[in-house]
Amino acid sequence: MHQIWDTQNQPMSINVTIECKGKKSFRVWCEDYGKKNSKYADRVIEVEGKRTIYLSLPVTTRQMFLGCLNSQYPQDTDFTVTFMEAPLRKYDIYMDDDTKEFVDLCIFFSQVCGFRKPDIKGTMYSTKNGHFNIKYFPVIRDYATGNPMTTPARIGHDSGVIEISAYKYVPYTIPMRIMILLHEFSHKYKNPKIGLEIENEIGADINALYIYLGMGFSKIDAICVYANVFLKAQTPENRERLRKILDYIQRFENQEFAQAA
Repeated sequence: MHQIWDTQNQPMSINVTIECKGKKSFRVWCEDYGKKNSKYADRVIEVEGKRTIYLSLPVTTRQMFLGCLNSQYPQDTDFTVTFMEAPLRKYDIYMDDDTKEFVDLCIFFSQVCGFRKPDIKGTMYSTKNGHFNIKYFPVIRDYATGNPMTTPARIGHDSGVIEISAYKYVPYTIPMRIMILLHEFSHKYKNPKIGLEIENEIGADINALYIYLGMGFSKIDAICVYANVFLKAQTPENRERLRKILDYIQRFENQEFAQAA
């Protein structure tokens, strides 16, 4: 079952209510209508009788495709789905001019990179003044060996250029892409402002989450993208990072760092 929703580039929340007999597993997703690799939400949930989930969409397009199907038996039609628009919950956060400028570039790139193929030598996306730059590659390669790297993104500590791997990036949802970009941005442009070394990972995590959650993006995508990265490197340091990330998200939702707007 699906609907085409006239979102008209407006921020919103969409409440999805599913009713079924017994217990079933459903996939619910939202994507830019007619554009490949452009999911704004993608969830698999268990429903027993009735359940409502909430899709947070601080960023939308002109029209969005809303889909729902039985994830185990896609041909199943013995259920009902209701989509209802609701106000987006966001927070009263502070963003300086540099952050606002980067966020605009970050959102634009994240929205289009799924259906724009990068040049083999990299395609540059920049702010009008050239202050912030994202270089989009088919795959990121090690500078010394030329071998492909598993990282989805990295930032030059001197240049400030963020490099993105299409191979790793394209499967992510738009919010997941934004989360990664805000993390890289925070390494170079946020950590030093609070007395941290550029390479400090936890500082970049927290600074990025403050912006991401404050704009109203879903914690689910943030947790998923971090878990995806950490699963490939289950070190004590990464387990501690994930613990601090989950703790920060909980405290943010309790409005310890910003009031709900």
